Amino acid sequence: MVAFWVALAAGLALTGLIVPVLRRAQLLDVPNERSSHSAPVPRGGGLAVMAAVALATLVAALAGAEVLWVPLVVSIGLAAVGLVDDRRSLPGPVRLVLQLVAGAVVAAWAWAAASPSVAVALFALVVVVVVAGYVNAFNFMDGINGISALTAAVAGAWWCWVGAEHDVEGLTVIGASLAGAMLGFLPWNAPRARIFLGDVGSYGIGFLVVVGAAWAWANGVPAVLCVAPLVVYLADTGWVLVKRAVGGRPLMQAHREHVYQQLVDQGWSHTASALLCAGTSVLVCLVAATAPLAVSVPVMAVVCLAYLASPRALRSGVVA
Repeated sequence: MVAFWVALAAGLALTGLIVPVLRRAQLLDVPNERSSHSAPVPRGGGLAVMAAVALATLVAALAGAEVLWVPLVVSIGLAAVGLVDDRRSLPGPVRLVLQLVAGAVVAAWAWAAASPSVAVALFALVVVVVVAGYVNAFNFMDGINGISALTAAVAGAWWCWVGAEHDVEGLTVIGASLAGAMLGFLPWNAPRARIFLGDVGSYGIGFLVVVGAAWAWANGVPAVLCVAPLVVYLADTGWVLVKRAVGGRPLMQAHREHVYQQLVDQGWSHTASALLCAGTSVLVCLVAATAPLAVSVPVMAVVCLAYLASPRALRSGVVA
């Protein structure tokens, strides 16, 4: 728990310190048609979060804990890509290639730790795609105050529990560091946003969340536990892409079709929408942890479908 408290204190302090720095640097998120805010807000808070995670991880290492240095270093590299993207938008293909490279590095690392075989190698290829996909999903979903801070904190707490339950110390450290750093960032981001994570945050943090799944799988953790904290963001993003593809609309065009955007447009506060998303993730994780596989998978699917249907239910008057 030392890593958690160090990350919490560092995240809280460093985020406050970086707000005026980002304002002076004019690194601001200017509202557009996809935005859920109406005034420019500093972006780049992910710098403080990533620094808090790195500091907490270093303290844990000095205390003798096992530390996952490879994903930490790669996450910092991917966060640097996000910082460049915050300063001047990178071409989509460039971002995707760099994300796939990050996924390939962590897949090779996890593959080497999981008794290499043909089957494991094939699964490693899946890891590459999932890593890139989740990093983008995390970026797409980071659109209202508190949503990604809460969801990433849930994922961090989950990896902390999974690591302790399955004796994967490195996973516990990365989970505790992530949960602490995100909770330290949260008061600066919600309910009123004085700073956003920015791409530097969504790339680096999204990577840390999904790399927890890869490392858990490499250490023999059941697959349903590995994917549980990823499900809601992937379901929301995937469903939007499917709807846009079926409707013949451009997949990369700015839009307001995510569940959280629809709820805000219907009058929900940022806090309520963010809590629904994070709460759904908590529920999915609890189902995965407590129910047998034959029950957990269909129940998780039903929970996600209910979440995806919530804006329509609200419009129909089913949800108060």
